[in-house]
Amino acid sequence: MLNALGLGRMLFWHQLRSGAGGIGPISGFDPDRAIGNLGAEIKGFNPRDTMPPQFYRRLSRLSRLAVAASCEALADSGMMVTDGNRVRTGAIFGTALGSTQQTDAFFLSLLEHGPQGAEPILFPDTVPNAPASHVAIFHQLLGPNSTFCQNHLSGESALAFAASVLQGGQADTLLVGGVDELSAILWHSLNALHAIKPLRRTGPLEPWQMPCGRGFIPGEAATCLVMETQEVACERGVTPYGRIVALELGGARAGQGHYPADEAALVDTLRAALECARLMPGDIDFIGLAANGVADLEEAEAGALRIVFGASWEQIPRLPLRYAVGEFGAAGLLTVATILLAMCEGVMPPAIVGPHLTGKPGDPQRFASSRPARLRHGMIVGCTFGGGTSCVIVERQDSG
Repeated sequence: MLNALGLGRMLFWHQLRSGAGGIGPISGFDPDRAIGNLGAEIKGFNPRDTMPPQFYRRLSRLSRLAVAASCEALADSGMMVTDGNRVRTGAIFGTALGSTQQTDAFFLSLLEHGPQGAEPILFPDTVPNAPASHVAIFHQLLGPNSTFCQNHLSGESALAFAASVLQGGQADTLLVGGVDELSAILWHSLNALHAIKPLRRTGPLEPWQMPCGRGFIPGEAATCLVMETQEVACERGVTPYGRIVALELGGARAGQGHYPADEAALVDTLRAALECARLMPGDIDFIGLAANGVADLEEAEAGALRIVFGASWEQIPRLPLRYAVGEFGAAGLLTVATILLAMCEGVMPPAIVGPHLTGKPGDPQRFASSRPARLRHGMIVGCTFGGGTSCVIVERQDSG
């Protein structure tokens, strides 16, 4: 995990448990006269900490982040890539837009110098599958390699495809990741589309201060999970963080820049996931929200939860992780990893309990403090502009 809350799983988890936020005034570039100045930036990242210079000097920042996340994931899993398993080990990643910084740099060199003078070294990183490819090259993985670009469901889409690859017997182990960057060109593009939250501050924005209304606060992150079949985990003698028991993708009619107009599509997706997992609504202990400060999305999400869970929806702890790390293509995958970590650690991070986060502007948010909790099942809700919906249900994996 590399994101605005910290570099690495341990620092991220410590910061999240303490109630810290990673959103603040952008420092990596000049937001100029945009309607807002807030973002969730990764701070202090140095590729030298995880890979040799002769490798990372050829990579975009996005690929460097992806490789660094994959290194931590492999180290955390205890898995060693060898000649005996590399053919059955692959990399599946999700990213909304790929390396926007590298693409912009190549395009500018093309405009300035023409086709004969464009920077050829920049071109390979303009394609969104570069991070997954560089992860495979670095670890010498010879298994399946794919990339998914599905707006703000890119992480869930990668996870769904990875599950199908494992179930189909095409691989034994997959590095499933999501990586997105916050660049100047992306920022100014979002600003031109009026997608950025019109909010300017001189200091950090705490999670509980997130206003509900128009626009979201963009962020960046790299997340990677080691995903394998139950049989492979048993052979390695390890206890996974958890098990995926349901993963549903759905959608509804919506404009490219808009979220679904009502909660019907999301209700169908949540109910389909519960049915697939053979669970009742009351079996869910913790919910990771898609909420990102956009009123239309939050109202539809709250309405869907109210329909699916009934009156008890207010009492289920709900984590709006994007309030701390911003919105980006693979934010859903980071939420999945966070819920798995919470279940494994037996700790509930600061979450919303009660009739809050309803999508109504001005509705104050109240977070309960972090506390020990025995969490068995977690649900992760996903929703993106254009009408896409998702629901992932994970289960704690007990030792033995």
